[in-house]
Amino acid sequence: MLPVGRIRAIVSKLRLSVVISPLFVCLSIPILIFILAYNHQKNSETIISMLQEQIGKSRSATIASIENLMRGVGGILGLLAEAAAAQPAFFRTEESRDALYRVLTSSTQIDAAYVSFEDGYHRVVTRIDDDRKRSDPQIPVTANWHSSYIDAFSAGTDRRRHRTFFDTWPRVVGGYDVPSTLDVRKLPGYAAARESRTFYVTEPSINPDTGYPIISARYPIFRSNDEFIGCASVNITFDVLSRYLSMQRPSRNSVSIIADPNDGKMVASSEREKVVAPAGGTLQIATLADVDNADVREAYRLHVQTNSDDFVFNSPRDGRELSASFARFPESFGSPWQSVIVTPTDDFVGQLRETNQKIILTIVVLTAIELVLIFGLVRRLTRPIEKVTQELEAIEELSFEKPRDPSSKIREIAKLQTATALLRNSLQSFSSFAPVEVVKGLVKSGIPLSLGVEKRCLTVLFSDIEDFSTHAEHSDPDRLLEQMSAYFDIVSRAIAEEGGTVDKFIGDGVMAFWGAPIALPAPALHACRGALRSVRRLESVNATWRATGRPAFRMRIGLNTADVLVGNVGSTERFSYTAMGDGVNVASRLEGMNKQFGTAICLSDSVVNTVGSEILVRPLRRVVVKGREQRFMVYELLGIAGSDDPELRPNPDAVELSEMTRAASSMFEAGNYQAAASAYRRIFDRYPRDPVARAMLHTSELAPHRGQGWESAESGAHPRVRS
Repeated sequence: MLPVGRIRAIVSKLRLSVVISPLFVCLSIPILIFILAYNHQKNSETIISMLQEQIGKSRSATIASIENLMRGVGGILGLLAEAAAAQPAFFRTEESRDALYRVLTSSTQIDAAYVSFEDGYHRVVTRIDDDRKRSDPQIPVTANWHSSYIDAFSAGTDRRRHRTFFDTWPRVVGGYDVPSTLDVRKLPGYAAARESRTFYVTEPSINPDTGYPIISARYPIFRSNDEFIGCASVNITFDVLSRYLSMQRPSRNSVSIIADPNDGKMVASSEREKVVAPAGGTLQIATLADVDNADVREAYRLHVQTNSDDFVFNSPRDGRELSASFARFPESFGSPWQSVIVTPTDDFVGQLRETNQKIILTIVVLTAIELVLIFGLVRRLTRPIEKVTQELEAIEELSFEKPRDPSSKIREIAKLQTATALLRNSLQSFSSFAPVEVVKGLVKSGIPLSLGVEKRCLTVLFSDIEDFSTHAEHSDPDRLLEQMSAYFDIVSRAIAEEGGTVDKFIGDGVMAFWGAPIALPAPALHACRGALRSVRRLESVNATWRATGRPAFRMRIGLNTADVLVGNVGSTERFSYTAMGDGVNVASRLEGMNKQFGTAICLSDSVVNTVGSEILVRPLRRVVVKGREQRFMVYELLGIAGSDDPELRPNPDAVELSEMTRAASSMFEAGNYQAAASAYRRIFDRYPRDPVARAMLHTSELAPHRGQGWESAESGAHPRVRS
């Protein structure tokens, strides 16, 4: 039976479900908000649909109006072209201007009607308005109509334009002649109409007389023998169409535009004064990208960017919501035009939006009060959970500082805190018997602590101290232990900084690897960096030891990259996380080969092939290690190519030494021992203290007598070469 105090302690710790239950009651207000938002959304969609329907009607009416205009113009021009083909001489007489006048007055949008021939002859009838009168002072004040013709090219320098003005057709009120160099064949669309052999509409351009946009519609003139002799044309002004667009807007604040989708040039607009814009002292047709209306510019930018024809966006001027609609004219129209309509959605949904905003404001106030309540409850609930999370993160980094916060009053959280404390104590104890980096790697990788290995490509490192037995024999044990601790600390830190895992300490040696338990990008390169840092940091410490009379340590490292088995190895009662396999043995043999060549870091060709040009190495020789039949090249690591880190960069002479050694090694491996001996002699003469040149010079001299391959990786050190 539990004691009373224990029962009270259990009861005092509330269940998590009891704490969370009131929170569900508080969720009723968000449901109300959802219903309101859903209702508003559906109403808005309905009204927006009405807006789109109204825009569609306006767009359809506009397109139909323009199609009817162009269809009528095409029919009239076709008849005019047939007449000109049948009687071309007639249009070189003054009587023909009545026919052109009837074409001109067939539509209020037509500004000029004319016939142009291949020989340069050109006859036109145009309207006369105030803009034309202002542009030409010679035009009579009372003139309303104008007719003129230009002589054929055969007139030469006497070619002139003969102008006649009328107040009411056909009563003449004046006229004059002026020289002319106009080449009708170069008029826009002239050549295109000839090539297409059918009705052709040009791109918009500025009429120099009126300053308003016009387009030219042309119909080619072919005689019965299929001879092309010219074009029948009209100029169409869209000033009247702009006024029509202004009357057909979906709402009072809408903007309706007809434009060319290829370059955005505007043909007509309900804001007719913005169709043209001054540029460089002249008038130019505005485009959708530069029109004097920021809303239209933004709509065009989004249309191009998103390739969407119907969308809603916010005005860059005042932030109000706008609806944009882009629609191309039918292909049967003959010109690649599009209708553009930009409409404020407030013109349709403004009242609904205003009402909803008031309701939403009320709900927001209530929700704010609810959120304060929920925040207070949740904060009180989650604070201990956050502390547990922080403690678990610290445990993952193997930081075992005990928390100072009291135990939670909630039963489930209190149990979680107890379990976390148990986990912390267990890992702390485990870290006392295994390398910290191995434990940390296992924790982060999620590998279960059970027997089992996997095959991985690792870069394995073995290191030891040269002549350690001699040091141990002649050194004070306490001072030797202090030096060994410093040595192990240097190597362990260098390996950890480069993402490696220290496997074990074997006497004076260290075994480490890169690529497990956590996968690492470029493990071979990191291994080379870790090896260089270890050697050069120990060299720095050696200087201090020599100054205090202590013996210096000289480190030897072997690196090999290979597929090995890595994982938890041992018995069911006791195991360790380690790597094993032939690749591990090769790394161990490479460490021993430093003694043979007098080097500090020996690499296998697998490391060099993996890292490539990122490291600076020099070849030593091909060897066969014990237990393997295949020979492979051994290299000395000189530094990280291009590095500015003083611990990693090669020595100043390293590049030259690498190149000289590479040349000598090529001769040696090719069996040209005499040339190789000479090459190594040159290295030795230039670098008398280079142990590799000393060792390989002796090997090159002995090789002819003993045969290539006579020496394996297990051979001892070579005798010194006499200077």
